[in-house]
Amino acid sequence: MRKGIVALFTILFVVQSTVSVVGLDTENTPANCLLNFDGELANQSVQFQTDLGPRTPGSAASSALRDSIKSNLSEWDITETTHHSHGMNLTNLFATWNKGAGSKVILAAHYDTRHKGDQDWNESRRDEPIDGANDGASGVAVLLEIARLIPTLNLTHEVTLFFTDGEDQGDNHSTYVLGAKAWADNLTQSEADDIESFILVDMVGDSYLTLRKTTPGNMELWNRTEDIIRYIDDVCELNDSSYFDFERFDGIYDDHVPAHELGIPAIDIIDTRYGENASFLGGHWHTHNDTADKVSADSLQKVGLILELGLITGAWLDVRVSEIDSEEISVDPCLEGGNEDNTECELDSNEVDSSQDGDEMTVGVLLALCIIVVWTSLAWLGFADNRGEG
Repeated sequence: MRKGIVALFTILFVVQSTVSVVGLDTENTPANCLLNFDGELANQSVQFQTDLGPRTPGSAASSALRDSIKSNLSEWDITETTHHSHGMNLTNLFATWNKGAGSKVILAAHYDTRHKGDQDWNESRRDEPIDGANDGASGVAVLLEIARLIPTLNLTHEVTLFFTDGEDQGDNHSTYVLGAKAWADNLTQSEADDIESFILVDMVGDSYLTLRKTTPGNMELWNRTEDIIRYIDDVCELNDSSYFDFERFDGIYDDHVPAHELGIPAIDIIDTRYGENASFLGGHWHTHNDTADKVSADSLQKVGLILELGLITGAWLDVRVSEIDSEEISVDPCLEGGNEDNTECELDSNEVDSSQDGDEMTVGVLLALCIIVVWTSLAWLGFADNRGEG
């Protein structure tokens, strides 16, 4: 009997180990999912930023926002880089925690706002700069609230908050994401290889939050992000994950692309449908309706919790090691012209992630076999016990 019990516990250990490999590694998750991202505080930041006025490159409002960021992150290692591009003086701002600790993770957002509301219904205002509450302020607000929490997370790796300039000033493929391009152009390949992951958040405050996976992007990072979203919903019960479409993809040209092109695992967490029932890159996008009243603390919190739990569980680390078993997703037609024609690239996840389906099927078969073996062993132990064997 003792041998049978030992065998049974061995089988149960194998089953438990198999399950832990499948999903999110939550070993370091706080008890009772006590995550601390505060969407209300993030929303206050959105209001502060829009009160400054449009934050176009080189403007007084842009400078004032950088000063505020540096003041709020006084305990962080702050660096700024300036670049002259397409007649603009751009300033990228970097805030690093645990500098030199290794395992570099970058969380990014653009802080500039568009110089014209070219999609506005009022043609007479299409040359005026917009407030950029969602398209600009929301991503910055999420990073600043995450920055408040990071010193309490006892992280053992380096985290950099990258506030990019000149993301939204373009009219075509060559004149978007200028700050991110300048940063990437000045990285050596060795420096790029040292970056574990690049997580971009952009337009994440919409009161009607609707997120999808985006291309191009790193599939391993997206798999982990999906696990995080499901965990927050199913285990923590902190919000309903229906805001995320797990099946379809959008193609988008954004600040993550220069990182992606250097081989850095990168994804873009972005809501490309701004407003109730909005179409792809429609609704309030690039209009004067992009104001603070359209941004929701609840939406900011949903995205902030993803970043917080990702940091706590180490989801943004060791991506290059795991990505061998994942596919890179890239849809070149979506990148032509920087999507200035509002072309939607909508893909079924089965078309992109067939290898993941195969892996999940294999895991499912293994789990089923383990369950069968466990029940068979239990039946055998009961039979043997009744006969006085074991």
